[in-house]
Amino acid sequence: MAITINLINPEVEIRENRLKSLLSYNGSASDLNEKSNTGVLKCKEGSFNQCGDCSAQRAFNQVAQIKDVAVVSHGPIGCAGDFANFNTENRGRLESRGLKATNIQALTTNLLEKDTVYGGIEKLKATLDEAYRRFNPKVIFVTTSCASGIIGDDVESALNDKEKELGIPVIGVYCEGFKSKIWTTGFDASFHSVLRKIVKPPKKKQDDLINVFNFAGTDVFTSLFAKIGLRPNYVIQLSTVEQLEKLSEAVASTHVCQTLGTYPGKILEQEYGVPEVKAPTPFGIQWTDVWLREIGRITNREEAVEELIITERERIKPQLEELRKNLKGKKIYVLAGASYVHNMISITNDLGLEVIGATSFHHDQHFDNNDKRLNSLNNVIETHGDIKHYNVCNKQPHQIINILRYLKPDLLIVRHGNIAGLGTKLGIPTVMTGDANIGVGYDGVLETGERLLQAIQTKNLIRNISKHAKFPYTKWWYEQSPFYFQGGIVNE
Repeated sequence: MAITINLINPEVEIRENRLKSLLSYNGSASDLNEKSNTGVLKCKEGSFNQCGDCSAQRAFNQVAQIKDVAVVSHGPIGCAGDFANFNTENRGRLESRGLKATNIQALTTNLLEKDTVYGGIEKLKATLDEAYRRFNPKVIFVTTSCASGIIGDDVESALNDKEKELGIPVIGVYCEGFKSKIWTTGFDASFHSVLRKIVKPPKKKQDDLINVFNFAGTDVFTSLFAKIGLRPNYVIQLSTVEQLEKLSEAVASTHVCQTLGTYPGKILEQEYGVPEVKAPTPFGIQWTDVWLREIGRITNREEAVEELIITERERIKPQLEELRKNLKGKKIYVLAGASYVHNMISITNDLGLEVIGATSFHHDQHFDNNDKRLNSLNNVIETHGDIKHYNVCNKQPHQIINILRYLKPDLLIVRHGNIAGLGTKLGIPTVMTGDANIGVGYDGVLETGERLLQAIQTKNLIRNISKHAKFPYTKWWYEQSPFYFQGGIVNE
């Protein structure tokens, strides 16, 4: 049964409770899928973590990249440590879309030790006034922190008062890091705030507009959708407040990753009747076919979609066959967040590579619409078969290194830059996808294949680099199982 999401509550329900999300697992893809269906797995961290992530960072980065808003981080200055990184990211993404590079508009309340005793509400109000004066935004978002949550600041009441005073939406994004071990809860918190206070009931339906929830990647959907008379509405990063207000007017919603987009997709369907495209994401040839056919069904464009599929398959056939010939026999390991790791598995299988293993940085045991067609792990198994070495690891380098040393893949494909360096140091030619949209559609398969071929050509260089690379681990650790410290025991 599908979950009903309560938009009246200003706070999102965390993923551990809502989706029974996991941070650790070791086994096969089919075993994880089966155990997820029965609910025997529990969310547990290992007894040792080398690093971590925070849901407040994920939430801040989402709302800060909306074009005409300001964001206030209500917390200590340390919680603003990523402002510069997110700003650089934002400028680069704007330029990749052919848009003017601008800075994010963000401030911090800079909570000090005395504020944890006497409260930080007055600082918050003063910072909101400064954000309004300095940026003249259409909306102000306020992201909370562990500190503001622990001291019990009544943030929602303060924001409601300021909203009346300033005459613009002032919206809380409740993403205190200690509440959830699953950092992607921050995605949900950002979408929850947008859907709760920005999205408006539709004035008119736009039967050619499709919401695309994505990570602000390259514009690949415009050209693809144009072939069947549709337009993408990219959200929420790099969008405008006006675009967000009209999310309810779209004919459907889709996404590049179930981890990112099924929460807002579910709410738009629940509240405004905007159907979520219930199909695998458009990564890999077979998945793109299924995805397009579902869009065709929803938008009454079945004939146009079938013609497009035939045309596109024929167009890419010569280059695809050449790529498959050159990549034949190569073993690849896949590392990414859930469910994007499944997208990459779909592409690499279509390229004829042998996926000898995969690591997902977390795992959602089900999704908000609870529709099997959106179960990306199940889709991988049904389309491409089981993966013997499949694990969930919350971004721990010490684990990943031992996994790769044991399996010895010919190639490594990853989503995140900090992980790519591990492959290079181990002498494994590595491709970092980075831009999540690069692999979309039929051209995405070809683009990924070409990048993998280029990586193979660097193998001698990579091996030479590995001879001079050092890791901070002892001989003892290299002799242990990668899952020595890992939690998540069944039925424990």
